[in-house]
Amino acid sequence: MDGSVKGIGCDIVSVPRIAALIADTRFLDRVYTEREQGYLSGRGAQTAAGMWAAKEAVSKALGTGCVGFGLKDIEVRHDENGAPRIALRRGAEARAELIGAASVHVSISHEAEQALAFAVIG
Repeated sequence: MDGSVKGIGCDIVSVPRIAALIADTRFLDRVYTEREQGYLSGRGAQTAAGMWAAKEAVSKALGTGCVGFGLKDIEVRHDENGAPRIALRRGAEARAELIGAASVHVSISHEAEQALAFAVIG
């Protein structure tokens, strides 16, 4: 672990677009893990959009987009204060190991029409 930045990613997404998509349970099952779906229950489109943006930002920080893994391989979790944390699985975890990643940091912000996320991999 040399402390250097291995990747940076950002993403912005339309909240109304995600609102329309999350009405379809097939979309939810394709993009969000069971744990994420539990967190989203009752929280609404802004939260779902923020989590989508975080997944996309992390995929970009990994340097590949979603090549070699899917969005469910990037799981957005939240600590006791609600701060987002990232857990990598399967292909995303393998990609992180390949680039020598020791940490993934993410920040999410949203408002009525847009959600935004930044990710830094160290």
